[in-house]
Amino acid sequence: MIESKLSTTPDGAYCPIRATLALVGQKWVPHIVYQLVGGKLRFNELAAEIGGCNSRTLRDRLTFLEAEGIVTRHIVATMPPWVEYELTDRGRELGAALASLERWGERHMRRDSARSEVSAEH
Repeated sequence: MIESKLSTTPDGAYCPIRATLALVGQKWVPHIVYQLVGGKLRFNELAAEIGGCNSRTLRDRLTFLEAEGIVTRHIVATMPPWVEYELTDRGRELGAALASLERWGERHMRRDSARSEVSAEH
């Protein structure tokens, strides 16, 4: 679970925005969700798609996301067995929210347009 102090206001009231930002603000979490929007991936496939995340950190983030009900873990009974990860319904909703942020970023955070807007302000 997200640490309560990260999801509450200074007066102790629960804040869904703070809780959501605490979730997606964890390093690698948006990358994991983004990659799993396309469907199931094995651990090593996910690691390769994300790039730069060490195995221990990826395992920890996946365990956390599983506990939060965002990711499910399936053991495929073959020889040798392997593990696949996929988004739950809740995880797909989060993926859609991240897609909205992506569209906003495409409109407002392009490198060339961001520089020109800053230049125009000064």
